[in-house]
Amino acid sequence: MYPATQTFIYNGRFATQKTTGVQRVARELIVALGRLPNSGKVTVVVPPQPGLLSVDGTNTVKIGFGKGVFWEQLVLPLFAGRHRIVNLSNSASIFRLNQVIYMHDAAVFDTPAHFSWRFRAWYRVMFWILARTSSCVVTNSDFSRRRLAHHCGVPTGRISVVPLGADHLDAIVADTSVLHEHGLESKRFVLAVSSMNPTKNFGRILEAFRQLNDPSIDLVIVGMKNTSVFGDVQDVQDAAPNIKAVGYVSDEKLKALYQHAHCFVYPSIYEGFGIPPLEAMRNGCPVIVGRSSALPETCADAALYCDPFSSEDIADKLRELLRLPDLRATLIERGRLHAAKYRWGASAEKLAQVIDRSRRAT
Repeated sequence: MYPATQTFIYNGRFATQKTTGVQRVARELIVALGRLPNSGKVTVVVPPQPGLLSVDGTNTVKIGFGKGVFWEQLVLPLFAGRHRIVNLSNSASIFRLNQVIYMHDAAVFDTPAHFSWRFRAWYRVMFWILARTSSCVVTNSDFSRRRLAHHCGVPTGRISVVPLGADHLDAIVADTSVLHEHGLESKRFVLAVSSMNPTKNFGRILEAFRQLNDPSIDLVIVGMKNTSVFGDVQDVQDAAPNIKAVGYVSDEKLKALYQHAHCFVYPSIYEGFGIPPLEAMRNGCPVIVGRSSALPETCADAALYCDPFSSEDIADKLRELLRLPDLRATLIERGRLHAAKYRWGASAEKLAQVIDRSRRAT
């Protein structure tokens, strides 16, 4: 069992799930928190089930019984005792007061049609309750703070902003075998990376790419489907010989794709923060993003902006990067400098300060 004197324990339900954006944030923040001076050993509590993904440098403790939502909502608060629960992956028990909750965006309110009705209904209720009962509510951008405050009916001052990091691929060795697997060694290719969430705008990416009408350029789409969350999503398989949907890839292969892509396209119509553009920038890949939601806040002047609702404009921006090497070089330089500002260590320091202030206020 975890030490009786420990003040905080971390909800480790994310360790049972495949690593996408939310799970990565929780993992990277917890690891970075454990590296802060005088932090001590961080304790992550997890369901008692096989196949758990380890969290480096932490004390991982299996507690209770069951799994999934049942474990998180009922078992975790029961077994946590007096310890304060820190929840970093967008969900927490509605039956527990005085906890920390990191809410990643207000998409279930702002883009409801893009979620299954069960997921949408549950998260709306959960967020509304947690925004009022948690002692510390955190999100990743000013955009998300405003939208969450609006929909949950709480003052913006109740929600703190802790921007995310983009340096998690730095220590990873790129696996260039992915280039051979998909016939990319000697070809220029455009890269798109995301879960197959409809807000990521893959339909218009495909339309824009087809407008290029250039068989010498490939489009590589990395991402996995999750119909339990997002409902039906467009199938991009076999769309054309030079459109390659490669599914979920390891971080090592993802890093290689970033490093060898001619550009990265991310015309998302809704984004609470946007880690993938920063990942691309950090790995020397110029970025095209949609001028929407939090992306201008996250990417600043280091990206080429497009109208995410216009496949024609997305195609025009692709042509610019494909035909103008000076523009590409400028964006690579700006991107590296901008992405260097987003480090998980800095995020953890700010999160620790926010949590400490909330603890002293209670």
